[in-house]
Amino acid sequence: MPFEPLQTDEKLDSPVPRKPDMDAQLLAGCTGFVLASIGSYGLSIWPFFTGGDVYRAQGLLTACLMGFAPATLYGALLVRRFGLAGACGFFAGAMATALFLIFRLQQLFMAAQMKPEFAPDYPSIMPYILAGAWVVWAALVGLLLMPKGELPGKNE
Repeated sequence: MPFEPLQTDEKLDSPVPRKPDMDAQLLAGCTGFVLASIGSYGLSIWPFFTGGDVYRAQGLLTACLMGFAPATLYGALLVRRFGLAGACGFFAGAMATALFLIFRLQQLFMAAQMKPEFAPDYPSIMPYILAGAWVVWAALVGLLLMPKGELPGKNE
């Protein structure tokens, strides 16, 4: 009669260590990607919905700091926890945030044509600068905080 879990009749001195199966690894990677992308996106854009005068440079800086600081911390934690999947998710959330920033701040410039008193006091290139800086920052955080051995070509 075969013994469990090996389905053999060989008697072992110690239990066989369990290895994670491929399905569990895929599920963990997908979960990390989704948590990192949606979470970092939500954390980074919430100050733009809660009000504030983002048409002023000081208000824009405050909104960016209130959103990007917790999103960076959250992304860094998930990069350390999920590795490459977390880094890619954090980068994907940063890309979505970049598009949001461009569209939201361009909306302010278009509204200023109807109400000049709410014209932004920063140049019209600022949405693209902020979006690009946030994407580059997310890529750097992902690359620098990724666990050793997770980067392609570094499996030694």
